Amino acid sequence: MEFLRVLFCLMLTAGSIQVAFSASKIDVRDCGARGDGKADDTEAFETAVRQGRARRVPVFVPRGTYRLRRPIVLEDQALTGPDAGAWCADADALPVLLPQHRDAPGFILRAGASLQGICIRYAWKQEPESGPPAVRIQGIGVYLSRLKLMYPWDGILADGVSNVGRLNMEHIFIVSPRNIGVRVTGTWDAPTLRNIEVWNAGPVPRPLSRGIGFDLGKNDLIRLSDCFVFAMQTGFLLRDTIPGCRVTGGTWGVLNGCATDFCSVGIAVQGEHTVSISGGTFWNHHQGLIVDGSRARVRLSGVELKSNGAPAVEVRQADQVVLSGCSLLRTMEAHAGPAVHLRGGRTTLQGCHLQSIGDGIVMGAEVLSALVQGNTLQVGGRTVVRPDRTEGIRVAENLEVAFAPPAGAGQEAQKP
Repeated sequence: MEFLRVLFCLMLTAGSIQVAFSASKIDVRDCGARGDGKADDTEAFETAVRQGRARRVPVFVPRGTYRLRRPIVLEDQALTGPDAGAWCADADALPVLLPQHRDAPGFILRAGASLQGICIRYAWKQEPESGPPAVRIQGIGVYLSRLKLMYPWDGILADGVSNVGRLNMEHIFIVSPRNIGVRVTGTWDAPTLRNIEVWNAGPVPRPLSRGIGFDLGKNDLIRLSDCFVFAMQTGFLLRDTIPGCRVTGGTWGVLNGCATDFCSVGIAVQGEHTVSISGGTFWNHHQGLIVDGSRARVRLSGVELKSNGAPAVEVRQADQVVLSGCSLLRTMEAHAGPAVHLRGGRTTLQGCHLQSIGDGIVMGAEVLSALVQGNTLQVGGRTVVRPDRTEGIRVAENLEVAFAPPAGAGQEAQKP
């Protein structure tokens, strides 16, 4: 009898726990979602979002495939899939949402919204020439995590109008965005982006003439760490004015441990930006770094920049560019060109290693000032090529070593 009494109590306790757990979330299946990849689950999602907001509990999406024909709008609430069982890039562990509409985002995230543990996948009848973002952000305090975005026109975009301060994004895998992977602009407070990968890896092969991994506009102390871009035209683009955005201005922030591979350009700084870049490897077909802004201030430390058919570093104009402890490599034999091309602005190059099939450093007549000191240079041409004038230019105490590229270095640089 005592055994039966204990068993009955345990059953009651388990039931209470289940009731309490169910009350802590709204399941889209309880609101009518089928998740079979055939039914239209839009109204079920909208019902779940309304109920979740009214009860102030998150919306839960179990594993399955859900078709949606309108944007899902979240504000001051969360929509989430199951807890992570695997890194979302390499395993189908997430519920899949299939937007059917092409005239609006898949999700619209307003102030206090959160989207986690979801895969958003697009199926195009033919290769698109335009389209909406999978996720549009238009409010402060938005949080995104454990997302997989497959084949969108744009991945995740700030709307370019709203204040999206305190934006926090992490652990996101974006597959083959046709236009932009991530756009962040309009952050009047410190946003954070961590472990976000943008891969242009199909399903339709495209040249490197278009596509931006991370598009950064007006941002206050943005922090990017461990972000990666593969096979886009530009990996990281900083620009004052972004087409279609009313917000304008420069970025102030840092990039730590970020990287690009097989892009045309690794990092492009256009306009008035102040950015510090530490660590990371940027291997590109063309320039590793382009700075083109009379008020731009760019500092790199411990970065490797490797290019095939253009200089690893090209400074067109800048208030200040400082490179220290960097590796600047231009070793592909099929293309001529220096490791560093200073066309204008002010540049300090100290404690770096330069390696080039051709010249090491070329300085144009519009360079305002340059200090080249304490570097090792392994070049096939001249160490430094500069105009006749010498005011504002100082080259001293560098060590030139014999040029002997490792076997197959030129071919290796061509590999993705």
